[in-house]
Amino acid sequence: MRFVIACGVVAVLALTACTGKGGKAAQTGNTAGSQHRGGTLYINTFRAYTHLDPQQNYYGDAISFESRTLVRTLTTFPAIEGSNSTDVVPDAATDTGTRSVDAKTWTFTIRPDVKWQDGKPVTCQDFKYGISRTFATDIINQGPTYALDYLDVPHDANGQALYNGPYKKSGQAGFDKSIDCPSPNKIVFHLRHPVADFNQTVTLPAFAAVRQDKDTGAKYDSSVFSDGPYMIQGKWDPVRGGTLVRNPNWVASSDDVDKAYPDQIVTTFGETADTIYQKLESDNGTAKNTVTTTTAPPAAVPTVLSPAMQSRTESVTDGYIHYLSVNVQKVPQKQVRQAIAMAVDRTAYVTAWGGSALGSPTNSLISPLLKAYTRYDPFGVGDKGDPVKAKAVLQAAGIKLPYPITYQYPKDLTQDKLATTIKSELQNAGFSVTLDGLNADNYYDIVANPRQTAQVVWARWASDWPSGSTVIPPLLDGRVNISAESLGNDYAAYNDPLTNKAIDTALSLTDSAAQQQAWSAIDQQVVKDGVIIPMMADKALYLYGSNVEGFMLNAAFGGYVDLAVAAVQ
Repeated sequence: MRFVIACGVVAVLALTACTGKGGKAAQTGNTAGSQHRGGTLYINTFRAYTHLDPQQNYYGDAISFESRTLVRTLTTFPAIEGSNSTDVVPDAATDTGTRSVDAKTWTFTIRPDVKWQDGKPVTCQDFKYGISRTFATDIINQGPTYALDYLDVPHDANGQALYNGPYKKSGQAGFDKSIDCPSPNKIVFHLRHPVADFNQTVTLPAFAAVRQDKDTGAKYDSSVFSDGPYMIQGKWDPVRGGTLVRNPNWVASSDDVDKAYPDQIVTTFGETADTIYQKLESDNGTAKNTVTTTTAPPAAVPTVLSPAMQSRTESVTDGYIHYLSVNVQKVPQKQVRQAIAMAVDRTAYVTAWGGSALGSPTNSLISPLLKAYTRYDPFGVGDKGDPVKAKAVLQAAGIKLPYPITYQYPKDLTQDKLATTIKSELQNAGFSVTLDGLNADNYYDIVANPRQTAQVVWARWASDWPSGSTVIPPLLDGRVNISAESLGNDYAAYNDPLTNKAIDTALSLTDSAAQQQAWSAIDQQVVKDGVIIPMMADKALYLYGSNVEGFMLNAAFGGYVDLAVAAVQ
């Protein structure tokens, strides 16, 4: 899952409990479960929720926001902290699903009282239509691609689905066989291979319902039609945000998770992280009723961690990994990619990001919180790197120096500082580096464009549920990601046949431990080949207003504030 770009966003998972007041469903203001109903909750965050279209939504904070307000998924995660926070629970479904012995068929029953904002019931056909939109990759190309890989839809020899979505309907019959609707309240998924944790897959908004008569295609971001506890008032502005008000047809008894305490939720986007935290620190006016999904910037960390702020501060290891993706089409020589990996200083990166309160160095694309994680040093240079050794690798390979590289990153003060440090390290290793700082609002859209992406790209990712299967395939399976229009999440343009075969083998495993070992092996190989350069395992630190009740960082949604239980006095 992408991380919202901010000075310091599939989840998604932080498998350790939060520090601070930890462990309850509601932590502040009142005791758990006694939050006030009513009032306005404000969300002030750096980057806009560009995609609220559920099939396009792949930013961690936007997924957390939408899953608790506008869409009902078949299953979800509970609004609690601690070790049980990643246990899947029913949402729009009556239970967590029934699987066949081979884990290739999954059946869910939809609650009869889940309603659209106009009062019509949500049906199997609505879920089926919503999921079908993922296949329209010429229009819907920014969200998770699990449906393309998991559903038993005919594929060509190159692994591309022969169905291209509901707008063109080529291959519609093949798609229709992958999802059965034996009744309006029954949905049956037929999968290409075993997916033992498919009931966690469907927690993603990408598997949410969309009503066909309300679908506006590429414009659906601004007009999402709700079946959740809130609905959009007027139009949603992808740049400025908007206001959510209560969905009058949401039935509270149909929802075991969302409490929907505030009457309104008002979003404000675009202010810098420093400005957001200055307002939260002052705790004046609407700041008292404000939460953010922007982690504390380095300059604010000492104040946020001070005793005066302790009563309204929470932190969590959030499962995100910062990494550099090296485009193998533009940097085809393995030795060049390896030299880049050897030259960078992960310790300096963590320091520039804000220090140990906000992260720790890592050499794995998989979070240390997951069972698939393995700590190792593929080049023998440690966390500090070795530009001299990296330059020797280039010279031994006969590479003409300086080797030109462009490094793309989302521009802000912290990222500018990081980029300058990385440039210096690479230049010491024999590279000529051009920095390309991009606007954060459409950063991932640019770097996913094959014509615009650079040799080296900054990115951040977390698993969508606690498995390497939500890290390796979505980032490294070129068959699913890459098209003429987009690299999807595979900014390395990596479509390696051996890796693809290893991914298929891992996906076929029904033994969880064996599967996690398989993901670890692939992780180590791509890091050793210099395709992915992991930099830092993330920690999130947040401050919130003094009138906010029930503030909780939900581990299963990337460590963001859980709007299911947040309230205001």
